[in-house]
Amino acid sequence: MKPAAPARSPAPQRGLDKMNSSSSGRRAMLACAGSLFVFLSGAAVAQDADFSQLPIYREFRDQLASQGWRPDAGFGLKLPSGKPLYRFPEVLCGPKICHARWVRSGTEKIVTLIRGDLTEEYRVSP
Repeated sequence: MKPAAPARSPAPQRGLDKMNSSSSGRRAMLACAGSLFVFLSGAAVAQDADFSQLPIYREFRDQLASQGWRPDAGFGLKLPSGKPLYRFPEVLCGPKICHARWVRSGTEKIVTLIRGDLTEEYRVSP
């Protein structure tokens, strides 16, 4: 029978408490909060941006095919009927952003797309 291990006391929090009470710790927390605010503000602006000047994916897709790239039809999701869930079989989407996977000679290319709403064309992200 093994002897029981001695009970451990909780790890000392002195270093963490010291960091939280220091001015550099507060500055780091404020910098993180500020960065998050800037990121979220940028995301809100991106949602309201006019993407109509970006290339239409349908046209960009034709250009890729003419350069020897082939869409990876197995990349996107499919319905039980086998029909692609999204407009193109090589596309996998989130709420606003999609990715299309293309292959050529063992190399892959991932194209980021802006989805838009159901009536809008997918646009190639810059």
